[in-house]
Amino acid sequence: MMRDVRRLGRYLSFLNESYENFLEAMEEASLYALKESNLPAQFLFLPDEEGNDFYTERGRKIPVLEVGYPEHSRNTLVFEATCHGGEKVHSLTLFLAFLALCQEEAELLNGAYCIFLPVIDPDGWHKETRAYVDRSGEEVRTPVVVSVGHIRNFFGWEDANAVFGRKTEVLRGRRIRALQRYLLSHPGTIRVYSSLHETVTMESEYVYKNAGLMIFLHERLTFEEHERLASLRYPLTFYEKVEFAIRSRLRFLAPKYRGEILLHYPSVQKTLAIRNFIRRVGLPTFQDAFEAAFREIPFLIERDLPVFEGIYLVGPLFRRAGIALAPDFFQYFTGCTGRTIETFAQRRELRILQGLAFVEGTLRVEVKGEQF
Repeated sequence: MMRDVRRLGRYLSFLNESYENFLEAMEEASLYALKESNLPAQFLFLPDEEGNDFYTERGRKIPVLEVGYPEHSRNTLVFEATCHGGEKVHSLTLFLAFLALCQEEAELLNGAYCIFLPVIDPDGWHKETRAYVDRSGEEVRTPVVVSVGHIRNFFGWEDANAVFGRKTEVLRGRRIRALQRYLLSHPGTIRVYSSLHETVTMESEYVYKNAGLMIFLHERLTFEEHERLASLRYPLTFYEKVEFAIRSRLRFLAPKYRGEILLHYPSVQKTLAIRNFIRRVGLPTFQDAFEAAFREIPFLIERDLPVFEGIYLVGPLFRRAGIALAPDFFQYFTGCTGRTIETFAQRRELRILQGLAFVEGTLRVEVKGEQF
């Protein structure tokens, strides 16, 4: 099984290695698995413009793991991890997902092609730092423990995740451009783009302890839809829930809550199914109690819209600020569905299992059409 805990003990020590040792161990284990697999798969490295291996500023290569029959590449699912260098856990998550598909879970592909990018910031992995990009496109790294409001700061730097959407290509930096070029020139069509994150800021230890897994849905709504949703309240109190129950049964009343408006979106329905699958296998997801705790604090600007428990919609603040994260960028160019997950301050074994359940749930829902 993809979520076989026995597999974790064997590979968990990889996370304690240097990047070079991690890469070597991952490549060796992958090549061994490929020899035993009947499913076409490959372990390669991100190419540069000339087709040679791309090297980061510090001389490190970026691994790319692909699995599935080439004729199915029109139905490609991309999973990335370690967008922020200090968030190393889900590098192992994606490596284990790749091994599982090669060895045991081939039926989950069912006519799809998967691309895994387990470490897209190897220099950050090495120093456990977060990459920012200045206005010239040069990457600057800072300690990974920063404030929650790290997308932009006062020095003109931007979080590397946000740089994917910069309008001028040269401002994105070599590494970002190489990733975009490879995926957009891939012979297949990206249908789903998923980014796996973990919150490792100081706030995570005090506010989000054992918070479970959160899913952000990058849905391309119109400006009017964003504004309408931003004006709605989310049903958290007892009286709001009673009102919600009444309104949901009286169809002549106009929709009031976000869930009512968005439930008919296919991407929302599939995201709900993925979340339900994660719960079904016994893993915790993010709960509304945390949103309720901060709702009355006046100086907090709502950045992301809670839609259902554990599911957030990337909201109007990002749209107003013109920020496009990696899933938004590829969604704009390919029309794919974009999702980001966050796992919080929990033991790393649990975070890996949550990430694996998200990958498996995505394949079951998006590829096999299962409902949960």
